[in-house]
Amino acid sequence: MKQYNNYKVSRAFGLQKSIIVLFLLGLSVFIHAQDSTYARSIMLKLGSTEFGGRGYVDNGNMIAADFVRSEFQRDGLKFFGNDYYQKFTIPINTIQDVQYLKIDNKALVAGVDYYIHNASKSLKGKYELLFVDDSLFVNDMEYMLSILNKQNLKKTVLVFSKANRDIQFGFKAKVAGLIFRHDNLPPWGFSHAQQPVDYAIIDILKSKLSSNSKEININFKAKYYKEYPTQNIVGYVVGKKEPDSFIVIGAHYDHMGKMGHDIYFPGGNDNASGSSMMLNFARYYSKAEHQPDYSIVFISFTGEEVGLLGSMYYVKHPLFDLKKIKFMMNLDMVGTGSKGIVVVNGSVFKNEFERITKLNKEHNYLARVKVRGESCNSDHCPFYMSGVPSFFIYTTGDEYKEYHSPRDKSEDVPLTNYNGVFSLVRDFIDGF
Repeated sequence: MKQYNNYKVSRAFGLQKSIIVLFLLGLSVFIHAQDSTYARSIMLKLGSTEFGGRGYVDNGNMIAADFVRSEFQRDGLKFFGNDYYQKFTIPINTIQDVQYLKIDNKALVAGVDYYIHNASKSLKGKYELLFVDDSLFVNDMEYMLSILNKQNLKKTVLVFSKANRDIQFGFKAKVAGLIFRHDNLPPWGFSHAQQPVDYAIIDILKSKLSSNSKEININFKAKYYKEYPTQNIVGYVVGKKEPDSFIVIGAHYDHMGKMGHDIYFPGGNDNASGSSMMLNFARYYSKAEHQPDYSIVFISFTGEEVGLLGSMYYVKHPLFDLKKIKFMMNLDMVGTGSKGIVVVNGSVFKNEFERITKLNKEHNYLARVKVRGESCNSDHCPFYMSGVPSFFIYTTGDEYKEYHSPRDKSEDVPLTNYNGVFSLVRDFIDGF
């Protein structure tokens, strides 16, 4: 009888314990679900038409900055100086208005059939198309360019089959424009947008421009700003043990913006995803129960797509001593994750990389944590070059491939393992 009663008590206790475990697991899932829900809401906002691609046409960059600041305010983050904004100006060329582009009177669709490069000069009118044999440039590019440079090409648009940077941005002749044909449109970019060229640069699908085409009729307007006002947004949570030592979590909020008033680049994965995770961390650490031992600074960078301008400006004008930064974590394109993450600078800061891989093995957050060496491909780079230990983390996976296109929409980004990345980075930060 005694053994039976003990069995009942033990069984009842085990049942209660199971219920508690299930409750805690459910609570954990609920918390993570809330993180994902918040992330998606942030991404949808940043990727909406209202924000216009967070670039330099129709004030998209400032609209996005105001939104990020409002999130910092809502979380009660502190700021350095008088405001969350760190203001400065940049030179930038923009494609303000796109009216039409026709090949032999057949209209092409902007953003689908062609891109006008941000380094372009305004162009309006009808121009002869002259197809250039790219193979002639293989052996002696300078010689072939010298021949073209001697010709009068003011009413001519040259057509190339291959994009070569020396030709794209270094053409010397007085030409109306250069066209580069592609099987698929390349990512739209800001190369040389700070120092625009004196002609139009256009990327067009090969299927829309045959070798028999004779004429292009085009009308678009570019505008160059010598000093375009922009800003980083900076807030922080005070550490409870060492408030004068800092961890930095950064992500760029800017994207490609607009090509004219109608074509915009939402920047869902790049980088509404990273911005949402940075804001998720701000919300998480701003809660009293999660107050970190060290102060955590959250920096939302501008101008990354133009050439890391926001992060470069910050390290040249830091709001506190960079030597007080224990570590900088940069989040850029974290919207996938079926194949895990890549850690740029992982082979440089080996102890930190070993720690993050150990945490992943212990908790099985991600399929893989892949090491990569130094690479100046995002906003961690100016910090790293200034002596600040730093990682740049991005996710990998074949489930989503859009990049610098109008199709990179926030609602389509899968967020495959968003919670796993968040949890791993959180544990890594808490381990300092």
